[in-house]
Order: sequence, then structure tokens, then C-alpha cells
Amino acid sequence: MTTVFAGMAASLDGLIQSTSGDLSWLNDAMAPGEDYGFAQTEARTGAYVIGANTYREMGRSAGSGVPTYVITHDAALAGGRNVRPYTGDLAQLMDTVRAEIDPAKDICVFGGGQLVTQLLDLGLVDELSLAVIPVVLGSGVPFFGTMASSTKLDLMECRPFPSGIVLLDYRVVRP
Repeated sequence: MTTVFAGMAASLDGLIQSTSGDLSWLNDAMAPGEDYGFAQTEARTGAYVIGANTYREMGRSAGSGVPTYVITHDAALAGGRNVRPYTGDLAQLMDTVRAEIDPAKDICVFGGGQLVTQLLDLGLVDELSLAVIPVVLGSGVPFFGTMASSTKLDLMECRPFPSGIVLLDYRVVRP
């Protein structure tokens, strides 16, 4: 069965981007030889769902051959090979993507605190992963926005690294 998993890196104070937009703090924290699970994530992913800002920040290089749905309000957002701009209902999108991909593969929600918040609030996320980066930014873009209600999580795994990065993997508890 297809799982929808969302993941992001955040500073210790829960920010995904500094006020200036600088992301060097993220790359500076990663150490050579540490396996943060990128290959495993890529192997399990049958489709990506990403926010438009994340898509733009990635230089429109998203997807690596996997269908990638970019959530946007900009109907003119340029797509690309395997990139599909999407402006509709998020629940309908998840149903469509599930029907289109190999049922042994999962849907990766990558980037966009607003997008992750919306999907979590709608009950459309099954797993949530957070890479806690050992830096305090002080101000910037928060990982989560305002939600209608709280979401309970069960810890599946916690992996600390010598660099100080800690990966936390949670399963969303359904009421």
C-alpha cells in the first residue's frame, strides 16, 4: 500500500530557512560519509509532491525522472520532463497519484512548510521525517504553519550522527 511521507530539514528552533533565505547552514552541517537516507528515500519514491517555492529553489531540477507534482497557484509555472504543475484539491491529487504509480512505491512530499502543514492538517500524511540540524537560526520560515488541530505522532526511529544531525521518523497516529 502506498504511503505518503513528508520530510524536511529544520534548525533546532524549527525553521526551514533563515530570514535572508540563506540555506548554507544546512549544507554546512552535513558531513562526508554520513548516510542521511537520500538513496533509500529515492528508491522508495514513486512520485514527488513539492511546493512551488521549493521547486524554484531547486532550480527546477526536481524529480530525477520520477513524476513530480508541483503545488502552485501560478498556472503559468513552467513544467518540465515528468514535472506537472497542480492547482487543484490536494486530496484528489493524492488519490490520482496513488492510482498512477506502482503500488509498491510511495509518495514523497518534499519541501514546503506550508504544503506539509496543509497535507498534515487534511490527514493526508502517513509518515513525517525531520532532520534536526544543530544550528539555531533565531528567525526565518517555520517548518509548520497554523493547524486546525494537533496531530499525534509515534516515533518509528531516531538516528543521531556524529555531525550533530538527528533524523527523526514518525508515523502519524490516526484518530
